[in-house]
Parts: sequence; C-alpha cells; structure tokens
Amino acid sequence: MKYKYTIISSIGIIIVLAAIGFAVYPLASRQIASRYIAKAGGGCPYQIGLTQVEEIPCVENLGDCEPLVPLCGTLDPARCNLYSEVIGEQAGGMGSMALFQNIALVEAGLTPGGQLIACGMGPTLMDTGVLASAGGCFGCLAKANVWDKIGGVYDYIIASFRSE
Repeated sequence: MKYKYTIISSIGIIIVLAAIGFAVYPLASRQIASRYIAKAGGGCPYQIGLTQVEEIPCVENLGDCEPLVPLCGTLDPARCNLYSEVIGEQAGGMGSMALFQNIALVEAGLTPGGQLIACGMGPTLMDTGVLASAGGCFGCLAKANVWDKIGGVYDYIIASFRSE
C-alpha cells in the first residue's frame, strides 16, 4: 500500500514537471529565435521598415522593364517579371521602397496594407537579404519551430509587429 502512494505521487510530480517544461520551452525558444533574426537583419548595409505596404509588380513592355515604378527600370527584360517593387510608409530604416523577388514576397507572406522589415545590399539589391512580415520570413537564419507554430506566435519573431 505504501508503494502504491509512492508510485502515484512520483507520477504526479513527473506530470507537473512535464507541464512546467512544456510551458517554459516555447518562451525560451522564442527568445533564442528572435536573437538570431536580429543578428541576421543587423548585418546588412541597407535596412527598411515599412507600414501600409503596397506591392507593384514589374512588367515587361516592348523589350524594357516598364518604368512606371522607379526601381523596376533597373532590371533587364529577362528578370523583369520576376520582381515587384514594394512601397510604403517609412517606419524605420533608410528608405520607403525596395525591389524584391516575387518568391521572397510570397514566402514572407506579405499582404497589402501590412508591415515588413527587410535588409539587403541596397534598394535594388535585396535578393541576398532578409525580408520578414507578420506572415513569415524569407532568408532568416532562424525560423519558427513546431512549438511556435502550435502556439500561434509566428509573428513574435518580428518583434515590432502588433496584432491589428
């Protein structure tokens, strides 16, 4: 009978410790992930932070990249349709527009009217940089792990975002 109570209390302690571990682990992993992303974004010479973003696709017209938006004019016709210019209100950084590959915008989950932070070599050289929005991250060293996805805190990675 004495052993029965010992086993039950041991199982109870293990369950309590496991519950505490499950509660603490996501918090610790978020802190680590945000540090890695801050390091990734801090190493680029050109950094932007935009709110109320608008995505304008570059269009090829008569063998040239359509100059309706200023940055698209820097592209050759072969790469024109693969890029979009993103403009918005400057919330930080060095500018209010940049040129991104369409695949990067899709992977980052950028939505019209949303927010983004990005870094690269310059406004037309953002291919090798990091782009992050509330919907995800492109080019980041650290991505949300399973615990972050389960907890629904994917946008915690981008520290300056808030729920709307």
